[in-house]
Order: sequence, then structure tokens, then C-alpha cells
Amino acid sequence: MDGAGDRYNALGWAFAIGKGRPSTDYNTPMPIFSASAGAALYRKEYLQKTGLLDELHFAYLEDVDLGYRARILGYRNAYEPTAKVYHAGSATTGSRYNPFKITHSSRNNIYLIYKNMPLFQLILNLPFLIAGFFIKTLFFCAKGYAGVYLKGLGEGIRLCTTPEARQRKFRFKPANFGHYITIQLELWLNIFRRH
Repeated sequence: MDGAGDRYNALGWAFAIGKGRPSTDYNTPMPIFSASAGAALYRKEYLQKTGLLDELHFAYLEDVDLGYRARILGYRNAYEPTAKVYHAGSATTGSRYNPFKITHSSRNNIYLIYKNMPLFQLILNLPFLIAGFFIKTLFFCAKGYAGVYLKGLGEGIRLCTTPEARQRKFRFKPANFGHYITIQLELWLNIFRRH
């Protein structure tokens, strides 16, 4: 399988559920953080409230961003095992680890956090996010891509200072506080869940 939907955690990591595993391991519907945009159906009502995929992401994590916004508004995302979509992961960029993908993923990771986490959630997650970025830096250092990864993080920080990014920031509303708490509990739980 390429994936049965996405999980996102307090370390700032998004990952495909079931990637590389037999599809028979995922034969029951289940809640997910977000749907992979390569294999998603969205209700019109959902998109009218969340907004569409954010073009500032360009590539990578745009689907997690959309799923995050939906969760803030109280929507649920789900995996449906009877739906089958054929998708060749990394077919456009050529490999799982390459400068284009690493730069855009790390850039968009910063933007995803900036865009969707209100201040209280950012404070709750800050120690985890620092640990997550540190671990990923070590990981990409071992792969020979530490400079590329750090460059992407820098691009993400710069993106967050632009008027376009500030305009697209998903504003905190007290009415959604309960949804943020549910999301936060899931972010912590997903640190320990992989598949």
C-alpha cells in the first residue's frame, strides 16, 4: 500500500498509515487525521467551509493542511478500504529522498504549523516540535541531506512572514476550542502510533 490516510503528531511529523504494508492489514474503515490528496473525496460543503487546497504549499502536506482545517471545524476524515486508487508515490520527483521533496516538505511543515496551530497549541507542542525537528535533522544528516533540510526549514520560516501566509492563517475561534483539544490529544497519541 501507498497509504490508508495520514496521521500527524506533536513532533510535527506527518506519515502515511500502512505505507509499504499489505492492504489486507487495513480492511476496516477507520478515522484518520487527513486523507491523502492523491486518493480523496471531499464534500462540497466541507470545502466551502475549510477552503480549498492551499497553493502556497505547492507540493507536499497540502492534504494534511486541508485535513487539519477540517478537524478544527469539527469534521471527521475517514479511510474507506473498499475504495482503491492506484498511485505511484514519488513518481514525479524520482525517489523517496531527494532535494526537491526534502526542501518542500520541510518548508511546508513549518507553514502547516504556523497556519493551523493557535498560540496555546503551539506552546503545548513546542518541546515536541523542537525534538521532532532535531531528530529529523539528525536523520537527514545521516542521509547526506542536512543542509537541504535546514534550507527548507528556513524557507518555511520566510514563507510564514509573507503577507500571503498571514492572510491564509486559520484564525482561532473560541467556538472551535473543543475541536482543538480533540486534535491535541490525537497529536500526542500519534507520537506512539505508527501504522
